[in-house]
Amino acid sequence: MKILLIFFTFYLISDAVRCFSVTGYSGGSILVDSGKLWFSDSVKYMAKLPEWRTIINEKHDKWINEGRFTLFGNNEGKLMIYIRDLNQQDAGRYAIDVPHNQRIYMTLNVEEDSCCKVSKRVMVNIGETANFSCEYSPNHINDVKIIFKEGKDFIETIYSRWKKKERFSISDDKPKNLFSVRITAVTPDDGGVYLCGVWINRDSYSYFIINTVHLHIINFSMIIIISVCVILLLIGGFTQTVWKLRHERRGDVHAQLPTIPSDGLLYAAVSFQKHEESLSDATFALSQDCIHSDYTTVIYHTRLN
Repeated sequence: MKILLIFFTFYLISDAVRCFSVTGYSGGSILVDSGKLWFSDSVKYMAKLPEWRTIINEKHDKWINEGRFTLFGNNEGKLMIYIRDLNQQDAGRYAIDVPHNQRIYMTLNVEEDSCCKVSKRVMVNIGETANFSCEYSPNHINDVKIIFKEGKDFIETIYSRWKKKERFSISDDKPKNLFSVRITAVTPDDGGVYLCGVWINRDSYSYFIINTVHLHIINFSMIIIISVCVILLLIGGFTQTVWKLRHERRGDVHAQLPTIPSDGLLYAAVSFQKHEESLSDATFALSQDCIHSDYTTVIYHTRLN
């Protein structure tokens, strides 16, 4: 009976305190599934040992963020630990308290590897195909590859061996230690921060070594409109300067601003004149929205198309 009692007591202690070790790379991030339950109505506590420097001591129903450190609950109700932009000073032991007298001791090892040094930024036009690659350490050539997307207060699994989202695909080039991500027919909603990960599975916990990719979805037609507006702003500023100089010198020059039509295109002929010399006009086709911005000080000759 005494032997059984000792064994039972040891089991309770082991269940209440969990110790594990994870490894990340300098410049990258790490996402840990602690295996413990997330309780939305309780205060979460995280500290760096041995000085017990408090990092998080807060209550939130699903997401607690403090600088580069985040605790949150995933879709399975598990406590997740997310640390961004790792550096050598992050290495060491951490204590994370959860309700019902449970504590997690996590030892974080931070190694140097060129795979995770710099996050990527990718730009793609709406409707086109986005392609980006994620490098990983040769130590993880056979580990499962996975893609997450970071939201305001959640991290969503986008693509993995177990979940395959439409329009997304992954191809792993093991000789080059990188896997490529392909997103077809991108929409504005596809923009955001993607986390390229390799999954390291253990008996009672698992973790993901993360590289970060910022995907920006652009609208090429809007770029053209903005470029035209910028050009007009520059010409407008130059023309206004010329007008002021003429006004100061001659005193009899008057500017007549155009009447902007309610719809359609407006053709603006910006005039430059020096004394009695002939006019030299530059004409631009502009949208009404552009005309209604800061360009009403420009000297125009206008006509409808």
